Amino acid sequence: MLILILILFSIQNPFTISYASTYDTYFARVMYEDVYLYKTPVDITTYDNVMFVIPKTYFVELTEDANTDFFKANYLNFTGYVKKDQVQTIEGRPQNPYLTDESFRVYNDLSRDLRSEPTTINGSDTQIAYIPLLCRDLTFYGIIYGETKIEGRTNVWYYCKYTADQEYYGYVYSDYCDEFNYAEIPENTEEVTYIPYPEFGKVEENKDIALPTESKTTTLVIAILCVPALIFVFMILKSSKLISDKKSGQKEVKDF
Repeated sequence: MLILILILFSIQNPFTISYASTYDTYFARVMYEDVYLYKTPVDITTYDNVMFVIPKTYFVELTEDANTDFFKANYLNFTGYVKKDQVQTIEGRPQNPYLTDESFRVYNDLSRDLRSEPTTINGSDTQIAYIPLLCRDLTFYGIIYGETKIEGRTNVWYYCKYTADQEYYGYVYSDYCDEFNYAEIPENTEEVTYIPYPEFGKVEENKDIALPTESKTTTLVIAILCVPALIFVFMILKSSKLISDKKSGQKEVKDF
């Protein structure tokens, strides 16, 4: 009887699966210009608290609520914080969330210093590496506004990776760099669906999802599954009756 119950339970809806899912992260689009990736969840834009400006229209991966104003977020392999009112959460994961494969070249001595901050005020203390002239092993991630190194020129620095004997990360003064123009960064035009405020750690209730099958096919499969079940039940009942009749006959002979 237990086997019969299991069989009947399985054929009640033979094409369903149950699942539970947890939302650990969300992606969000950068909606404005000059959206910083902060080092701490505090609205201070000094050099020691911001990494770089994330390109507009690209995405960050939100990992948790930091406080009332900031999300903790990942951009490529960098972890930091973004202001909640500067990004918009989306449904799912975008196909191309980050600006990648953008590089540039250094062609003048005044832009050869890779520094830990976008200024030369602290001299050699902030120098990470010295870049060879005409070097192209420089991967662009974002800009930051720093010291106007040459009077009357720009205050834009590039945050980048310099690949040599190892990988170095830091800032390069953009004025004497070419083969790249941050003002012409292509927009990410991927169409996405925007959703309300993310709920981190939310677990969906178990749900049964019916797999797509036509009703005639489902009926046929159920009928096929029922046949051996009915035969099995019939054989059990018949065997029980034979055993019962045999015992009954033996009892009558004994009593007689």
